[in-house]
Amino acid sequence: MSGLLAITMRTREQKPEPSERPRLVREIKEGLKLTLQHPPLRAILAGDAISLSLAMFQTMLLVFLDREIGLQPSGIGLVFSGMGCGALLGSLLATRLAKRVGQGPVIWMAPLITCPLTALMPLARADWSVCAAAIGLVALSLVGVIRVVAQSSLRQALTPDRLLGRMSATARFFSWGGIPLGGLLGTVSGSAIGAAGMTLSALPAFLSPLRRPPRP
Repeated sequence: MSGLLAITMRTREQKPEPSERPRLVREIKEGLKLTLQHPPLRAILAGDAISLSLAMFQTMLLVFLDREIGLQPSGIGLVFSGMGCGALLGSLLATRLAKRVGQGPVIWMAPLITCPLTALMPLARADWSVCAAAIGLVALSLVGVIRVVAQSSLRQALTPDRLLGRMSATARFFSWGGIPLGGLLGTVSGSAIGAAGMTLSALPAFLSPLRRPPRP
């Protein structure tokens, strides 16, 4: 499906002409300088770094559902499929919600509203409570994708075209670089602390100019 949709794009972007010979170290410095000195970009970066808590949570989720709750493989599959469906629905609602609420508020409101629901999973038992916890994970995936779309769009709007690649590389280094660390910490701390950390990822954006919708 992704490949078929990509084929339908008819617009071809012009390749920019490099002004001088590219130098890797200098370009890395430019990406870091832009991202760390720009308040909204810095707030998004800090929130993504704290989001290593998501890796902490997900690392223990499969083990918890199997060993503590005793779900069969089909039940575990339903939980993860529900999260995938929530993410798909979030991608369809992202643009409409960002226009109504504003990209900045969406970025900090999303984890503040849905991440506390993930604490229902560590509290769940082998009864109806696991269904309620699974619904919380669906909400997490739905709003999480809305947040990703909003902050990715905002970052691109705030970044000069020639620095888009460097800004994106800096952002992904910090956000994806925390995933292995989050996985290791998850085996020690468990899912409950991961849920708390995900909720705290709203703070950098809330305390920055993103609290109000910025004008690119």
